[in-house]
Amino acid sequence: MTKTVNYIEVPKEWESTNDWDSHRPMLYLCIKNKGGDVVEMGSGVGSTLLLDNECYVSGRKFLSIEQTPEKGCSPLYGHSIIRDGYLGIENRWTEIFDTFDIGVLFIDVAPAELRKELIEHWKDKSETIVVHDTEIGAEYVYGMSKVLSAFKYRLDYQPIGKPHTTVVSNFIDVTQWI
Repeated sequence: MTKTVNYIEVPKEWESTNDWDSHRPMLYLCIKNKGGDVVEMGSGVGSTLLLDNECYVSGRKFLSIEQTPEKGCSPLYGHSIIRDGYLGIENRWTEIFDTFDIGVLFIDVAPAELRKELIEHWKDKSETIVVHDTEIGAEYVYGMSKVLSAFKYRLDYQPIGKPHTTVVSNFIDVTQWI
């Protein structure tokens, strides 16, 4: 089941202000509709502090992993962040992930080609996966359309003039959220 929307109503702090944070409304929708812990692969000012705060307020665990340590930002509320320059699917943090009940996994990492590998790896381990930059014009960079199309449920957020964001799940009908 697939659904596409162009607008998601969110509180002011979750509104997108530029191309780099156009995923905010979709993340808000997921956080509000899906319980469980939150893992972010690719931290940054467009998401990390908002996710960290929301997880703190709602009592969830939050883990942010950054591939390039010079990018991103650190959580404020004592949640975990890993910055060791490695996000490959041959996961070195199994013991950390084993303590998480991942309700929302957000994938927004560089290098671009790593995204499709991470989606494939986590497709049956996370209840929902949110992926940024899913517009057709970015396919030549990210190559994610095939793996995203393989999910049972898919919700595409396509704000006019900004990069798109998609949430997929094999467990939850995310199209019912909006």
